[in-house]
Amino acid sequence: MLIAYMRLEKLRQVDLNLLIIFAVIAEEKSATKASARLLLSQPAVSRALQRARSMFQDELVIRSSSGFELTLRGRKILQELEQLLPKIEGLVVPSVFDPKKERSNFRISGPDNVCMALLPHLCRRYTTERYKVNFDFLPWQAEAVDMLERGKLDLIFHIDEGLLPSHLSSEKLYREDWICAVARQSKFGDRLTLKQYLAAEHLTVTTLPSVQNIPDKQLAALGAKRRSSVRMPYFGAALSCLPGTELVLTLTNGMRQMVERNSTLRLVKAPHALRPFHFLMVWHPRLTTDARHTWLREAVHQVSPQEASGQRL
Repeated sequence: MLIAYMRLEKLRQVDLNLLIIFAVIAEEKSATKASARLLLSQPAVSRALQRARSMFQDELVIRSSSGFELTLRGRKILQELEQLLPKIEGLVVPSVFDPKKERSNFRISGPDNVCMALLPHLCRRYTTERYKVNFDFLPWQAEAVDMLERGKLDLIFHIDEGLLPSHLSSEKLYREDWICAVARQSKFGDRLTLKQYLAAEHLTVTTLPSVQNIPDKQLAALGAKRRSSVRMPYFGAALSCLPGTELVLTLTNGMRQMVERNSTLRLVKAPHALRPFHFLMVWHPRLTTDARHTWLREAVHQVSPQEASGQRL
């Protein structure tokens, strides 16, 4: 047992307030000054001192020409309290995490499209010499939720499809819209109707094996299905496969700049049938009040696209 039975019985008799009052009396060497500092009446301080004497079975302080003087036992107890009371205070006062002074490591995972929207900003802001934090970005995998449960991950980015375990904590980060990328020389116009979209050949990104992605789920709800010649797990790799083809890649708006910076690609508006969704950050509730994790969540919020545009949810 962490605390033996006999020790527990003894500790139950301890009144923490008596320890604090004794420490102040010992420092001030006066019941009057101690009462003023403790915002208590002098009789209340005197009664507390009597109870402390009974608890420790020692006089603790005796009167002298210069005020109260510690007994040998009282001096030893005060020395112990000078070490103990700050530790007790640390237990009850909420801790504050300062990433510029404290070294800490955070483990994060999410699909590559949300990572591309968030992580570059997170790295630019917090990987300077001013900060002592380290980030481990782990590959997205089917076991991510289980890793969160087991403490192997601090935070995951997830879509809001309602399939997360209900006991996990989450917050909306930002709304994501769908866009399409095609080769610059392809036959497509500036917008795809649903009919054109279904007639096209698609390069499909499925971030998890055997898990239907959002566009396919939304099309299935309409009784429709797109044709897919190529399937792969990464949006970044998929973009490099488009030049020289007539393939359509459906991706999230957070990756727009990657397409716009590529002279071999261009953007095409997606069909209205593909509805927006939200990305969430998800964590285990045991971390909700942890100072380190509170800082991490706020840091992620600060770099989310809608925070940057003043549209925080």
